[in-house]
Amino acid sequence: MKAAPRFTQASGVEVFTGNELLVKGCLEVEGGTHLWTGYPGSPVAGFFDTAHDIGELLREHGIRATMANNEALAAAMVNGSQMHGLRAISVQKSVGVHVATDALALGNLVGAHPQGGAVIVLGDDPWSDSTQVPADSRYIAKHLMMPVLEPSDAQELKDWINLAFKLSRESELYIGYLVTTNQADGGGSVEVRPNQFPVINAANKFTLDTSKIDFERNVLLPPRTWRKEQQIHERFERLWASARRLGAHRIEPARTDTNALARLGFVSSAAAYCYLRHALAEMGLDGHFPILKVGVTYPLDPGLILEFAAGLRALYVIEERRGFLEEQIVEILQRARQTADHESRPLPAEVWGKVFPLGLRGIPETRGLNPSKLIGRLGPLFLSLTELRGRFDERRVRAELDLIAEVKAVNLNLAPRTPTFCPGCPHRDSASVLLEIKRQFRDAGYMRRMHGTGPVDLVFHGDTGCYTMLMFEPTKDLMHNYSGMGLGGGTGAGIDPFIRNKQVVFMGDSTFFHSGQIAISNSLKNGQDITYILLDNKTTAMTGHQTTPALEEGLSGEKTFAQSIDAIIAGITDQTHSGATVVRVNPAEVASYRALLEKTILQDGVKVVVADKECGITFHRRAAREERKTVRALGFLPRKRYIHITAEVCENCLECTKATGCPGLTFEDTPYGRKVQTDLSWCVADGACTRFEVAPDPAGPRVKACPSFEEIIITRRQRPHSPLEQLDFSRLTAPSAPKLDRVWRGYLAGVGGMGIGTATAILVLAGHREGYRIQYCDKKGLAIRNGGVYSMITYAPPGAPFTSNLIPYGKADLLVGVDVLEAARALDPSTNQRVGSRRHTAVVVNTHKTPTILTLLGQDDFEVTRLEALLREHTRAEAYFSVDVSRLSERFFGTQLYANIMMLGVAFQRGLLPLSLASLEWAIHSGLGAAAGENLKAFHLGRYVAHDLATVQAAAGEFREPRAYAEVLADKAAILSRTRGGAELSRAYEELVRQTAEDLPDDPELRGDFARRVYDLVQFEDLNYARRYVELVRGISLADRLEHRYAATRAVIWNLHKVMAIKDEVYVAHLLTSEEKHRRDRARYQVDPARGDRIAYRHLNRPQFTILGRDIAWDLKTRDWMLRLVKHMKWLRRALPEWHRPEKEFREWYAAVAGRFAEFATDPARYALFVRILNLPEAITGYREIRYPKMAAAREQGERWLAELRTGAPARRFALA
Repeated sequence: MKAAPRFTQASGVEVFTGNELLVKGCLEVEGGTHLWTGYPGSPVAGFFDTAHDIGELLREHGIRATMANNEALAAAMVNGSQMHGLRAISVQKSVGVHVATDALALGNLVGAHPQGGAVIVLGDDPWSDSTQVPADSRYIAKHLMMPVLEPSDAQELKDWINLAFKLSRESELYIGYLVTTNQADGGGSVEVRPNQFPVINAANKFTLDTSKIDFERNVLLPPRTWRKEQQIHERFERLWASARRLGAHRIEPARTDTNALARLGFVSSAAAYCYLRHALAEMGLDGHFPILKVGVTYPLDPGLILEFAAGLRALYVIEERRGFLEEQIVEILQRARQTADHESRPLPAEVWGKVFPLGLRGIPETRGLNPSKLIGRLGPLFLSLTELRGRFDERRVRAELDLIAEVKAVNLNLAPRTPTFCPGCPHRDSASVLLEIKRQFRDAGYMRRMHGTGPVDLVFHGDTGCYTMLMFEPTKDLMHNYSGMGLGGGTGAGIDPFIRNKQVVFMGDSTFFHSGQIAISNSLKNGQDITYILLDNKTTAMTGHQTTPALEEGLSGEKTFAQSIDAIIAGITDQTHSGATVVRVNPAEVASYRALLEKTILQDGVKVVVADKECGITFHRRAAREERKTVRALGFLPRKRYIHITAEVCENCLECTKATGCPGLTFEDTPYGRKVQTDLSWCVADGACTRFEVAPDPAGPRVKACPSFEEIIITRRQRPHSPLEQLDFSRLTAPSAPKLDRVWRGYLAGVGGMGIGTATAILVLAGHREGYRIQYCDKKGLAIRNGGVYSMITYAPPGAPFTSNLIPYGKADLLVGVDVLEAARALDPSTNQRVGSRRHTAVVVNTHKTPTILTLLGQDDFEVTRLEALLREHTRAEAYFSVDVSRLSERFFGTQLYANIMMLGVAFQRGLLPLSLASLEWAIHSGLGAAAGENLKAFHLGRYVAHDLATVQAAAGEFREPRAYAEVLADKAAILSRTRGGAELSRAYEELVRQTAEDLPDDPELRGDFARRVYDLVQFEDLNYARRYVELVRGISLADRLEHRYAATRAVIWNLHKVMAIKDEVYVAHLLTSEEKHRRDRARYQVDPARGDRIAYRHLNRPQFTILGRDIAWDLKTRDWMLRLVKHMKWLRRALPEWHRPEKEFREWYAAVAGRFAEFATDPARYALFVRILNLPEAITGYREIRYPKMAAAREQGERWLAELRTGAPARRFALA
């Protein structure tokens, strides 16, 4: 892959992400760099992705870019490079620095080569959003005596790579280069310089003359160790001198007399400096106080501190995390006082930081900082200091504090959105099976019947990788502890000698090569009883799909030796005759995989199960590329396979969501209530939701939960008709782009996978073309795995006040919510992204509901209408726009994944983006390459949505089931008329419905529900069966009362139908082949038979029949023709009296109870309790083994309530919900 022109550009201004800036900085280093290494981890994993993207450029110039197996090896590689004048950089996250400390301690003490240089990038996550322990790598560096250089903004992030190498070689020390999440995941506009490439390189090697090796320097062991330590201070002094000469520090004097009496000064560094300047600017105080901006934060230069402190009364240290700078400053000042004489300049009496004077709150020492946090701490300080009174605009400061208070006062209680495995993830295959195994292993009856042993309580040890998400629902019982990467087995070794439990640990192939193989060896040595579930998915998936040692291609595209996991494990186990079990299996083959796991886990000793399945993302990305290639060639896909759920057959029991936790499942509202459905945009049709089995009774057999799943094959002969052809885009006129004379801030919110980063990239490119200075920040890390994500973007015209890449609380000018829940989170005072406010924020929000994992599990739901109300209330109501963009995207493009670009079109057309049409179209072309065509269509469709929503909705032609009474009655009568002997049946149906509908409450939708359900029962059996339903409903309706809003009538219309329309194999066959289903499916998949389109069904059934007291069941993939035969076999209900007996008995019980309604209709409390009885079937969901326990519980509860009614008034007062 050729490097993007930005990376070879020699001058001018370009925009880069934070990680790209690290790469471009390496390319610009004087004399070039030789070795790039490290190990990926948030927030610096993008460094390796970028290195891979420009691999051709690196190979051309002999730059060696390679991922080490772990961070310690990367540090050792840097050590090796310093045998000669080579420049090497190692990149890792903070916990990776922990891994590398031994090699770094030795390397730094030995020292960097005076013609080379060693830079160690320390990726810190101050907010602890995606790192397991609080990160502050400065303290580790101090322990290693390794200097720390902290860049602040995007320009320094790039340029100071060169500075770091200069400092390294001039001081002969390694330089820790600290980069935080908001820097690495951010980015912005920078000035670029020419690239430089090394003369000595991988393509131009030299011979190392070993006779000239300085053993005293290079081989560091006692007594050389203490001699080297004695030289450290002299090397620090060289570092300080170089840092001053090279401009690593900056003293910014005050430009006003505000501070003349107070004489306070600020010391800051890194991103905290940007937040400080930004906070002061928002309060109108930028330039009012002197600031010492420190570059080298360890070791602090005493002379620099004393120079700045001279003449000041107090120093205020502004830094993220603990008081690292503050401690050093206090020590420097204290030593200066101890050595002062009468000629010494006076020193500040006070140093403040984590504590402020006057009892005010100081700078937080946990989590990170942002401009608003500093406004909240510095504003009260400025207002309280008597020496500052009357010397600045106090009203402006109070206004800023008032805005923070206003935003904080918003009362929200939002559903959390936790990350989870991606659709198609092989970890889900393992997790689903092991959840069920764990549950059944604890059951004594199951273990005695299946394994002839007692119950087993499985212990699961945690490890690092995508499988770390086991900590979240629904899989949290598969992770009981956590010690770090490759250490799950070691954690087990500490408890193994003392417990009888069988133990399991998940591991990935990248972790195996990082450190996991050592853990397996350790388990063997210690005789552990543990099973390793080792996923071989051929990628470093968690951090962005970098290469692994098992692949034949390295980071920059070079050919490498592909190592075999099996061979390595065999070398550990077979050669030692350990007796360990090692087996490779496809985890998607659920039945055999489960049997293997049960057998293997119960064996004694160390077992390794290699789950061999490619990462779902890489597999389906490749498949999607092939599909796009076909579409470009033919204009359409001739064949496409889907997994589909028939809503009428689904019971909403949630067994599928609980077993898989797959975000490819969603909910849809139907005339029968909420049902589970596959999400066309997220589902990858891997079939995980179709393969699972459940054991409602742990001691009993596992059963197939549901017959509603099916495979659908769509075949086409020509390009489908596009609704876009019905829209006249020439009607669109571009709004005049507002002239930007101030800082503009936009916030995009969504769910990982919705394209928030893509939309941000387009806005970044468009703003860059407009000539704005760009700064932005994305939320990535763990959240990209279906968690909540956001992007902040800032445009600053020339001459604008100082700003950082973060949006202060309440100051977003525009909130684009691709997901409504995550948009509402931009108002949540419990987060640090509370950017929306009534004063500033316009909103464009997508009202489509994307369930959280907890919502899919039935544990934590949310209402879109409530979220919309909150958004309207707490933002600019006159600048609010909402529509279900996802649904429109799906209708026009066959997927919801264009919603992000459509929303940019909406925002543009409403005049909310300070961008020209030309800049946005250029950005889409430049940023999206071959995908630009469809995305431009989406952008202009979004403009049309803002221009004329009604016309767009009409063009979408979305099919909706009839809901009102007249529509339902006509529709169902027409369907019946098309059946055998249908004319007479249709007339009889209409007459039956009309006779009773007139006696029902005057509610068109309720009467529609009634008409639909009468029709269902005609289809289930016949008119006489439906007449029984009608008579019961009519009787209750006549006894019901308006004062109760006819609650009993509504309850019996829904629930009597639910118990009478028994979903036996005959009725399910009808539902799976009904005319209603087929027309709905044609609309969903945009199938037009007239154009040659076809749908082929493969229904995934498990029919069961009870014959002579025995249940006979088997798995069967049925076709429509087979089910059409079965749906006419209503005689089976009479021929097999034991078949579905529990449902029939419950039907009779419920009908008898409902018939007694008139006895209790007059007393309000008894009426309310009886309505509860009528609503009991609502909780009865699922089929057979899943349904029957709920049915029994409902009947038992109903009998208790009936007993209360029979004895008189209810024991407690009931009210209608």
